[in-house]
Amino acid sequence: MASRSCADLRAMPSASPATVSAGLHRAVRLHVECSLVIDLVAVYGAGWDGSALVNPLGRAEVTTRDTYAVVLLDGGRVRLQIQVAWADSYLAVVRYDDRGRRVAQHEFRPSPEDDLALWTAKTWDGPDELFGDEYERRAAQRFITYYRSTGRILIEDRPNGEGGGLSNEFGFVPAPRLPRPGPGNWAELLTMIEVDPAEVAEAETHDLPVVHRVEAPWRPPRPLPPGDVAELFTEGAVRSVAHGETTARIEVVPAGDLRLPSGRLVAADPGWLSTDQAPYLATVAPGSYPVTISRAHLAGDEQHVRVAAARLTVADRPVTAWEMALRDGEDPLDLREGYFYGVSVDAGMACFLDADARERYAALFDEDVPDELELDGGGFGMLDGGGLLAYHSGWGDGAYPTWIGRDKNGEVVCFVTDMLL
Repeated sequence: MASRSCADLRAMPSASPATVSAGLHRAVRLHVECSLVIDLVAVYGAGWDGSALVNPLGRAEVTTRDTYAVVLLDGGRVRLQIQVAWADSYLAVVRYDDRGRRVAQHEFRPSPEDDLALWTAKTWDGPDELFGDEYERRAAQRFITYYRSTGRILIEDRPNGEGGGLSNEFGFVPAPRLPRPGPGNWAELLTMIEVDPAEVAEAETHDLPVVHRVEAPWRPPRPLPPGDVAELFTEGAVRSVAHGETTARIEVVPAGDLRLPSGRLVAADPGWLSTDQAPYLATVAPGSYPVTISRAHLAGDEQHVRVAAARLTVADRPVTAWEMALRDGEDPLDLREGYFYGVSVDAGMACFLDADARERYAALFDEDVPDELELDGGGFGMLDGGGLLAYHSGWGDGAYPTWIGRDKNGEVVCFVTDMLL
């Protein structure tokens, strides 16, 4: 079995020096040259949990599955784990050191051309005595590189881990790409992230410890799910709020009709309309649509009321599916676990309005909240008889997702901005 000819196993994919600064280029370029071929043995299962192969799988079974893991052995030692979740448009390669610690992770997403594009590359390096989660928290994290579908790249350097210190560099670099791999075809993927050329042999038998579990030891990152949006507008429903610390009773209040002469909805902090807040990509027929406010009365203090959500109803039909509302340039595949695109609030309120009215209301809110807008009573208010609907934003400043409800035919039924109480 060939041994490695390089000490540094954490090199990053290369990028053109013409597109990035010298420092950025140094972070993402290949900086190690290797000559020997690595011989690896692949075994399949649900994943590697750090001490055992979970739910072993045969090669034939893997070819019929969307989700599985490949554990790559070098001399019987686990060196890499390839995590495949095609249903979630995700593939990751995790690298382990001689102590079994995770020292690097490269994550990939499909490109528009259906090959794979590098999405995130992380490395860890720290004292030998650190293990497990402690290692990843306290180790120096070098060159956490985020590639985005727009070509933008962000590099974070944390030289002291949790000990402090952070530097960022930005640029535009096309993400490294490769054809979508599969069982028996991992060499090109490993060449991209390992530097060393590798030959992979598959084995049905191995000496790894084995365990059987209902759940895999890993899961692909998924954006924030919608949750029970319908319950936000169920009169009298009792919901858990404040991260489960208390409950609240839902009150549903009509807020009037909003005019959408262009059919393009904008949801934003009204104080930031001058920053070219883009409308959602999903459009509706021009017209006026009713807006409903969900108000949450907190348990133990019925007078403590918070706006839980705002809904613009397009059609009186059942919602069969919810999806995140997106603006131009927003791609759900760019989102990490639990993340979302949303309405950024810095003045304690959000609003709905038509895209064609944005500039006019931006000028109106440029100085201060207009005197004619009163939010004190129910936590919401309308301007100009339906030109703009403003409402208090849940607990205050923050970011809040908007969900689109669609019917069984895929048609837009409503928009709901959730205050995440």
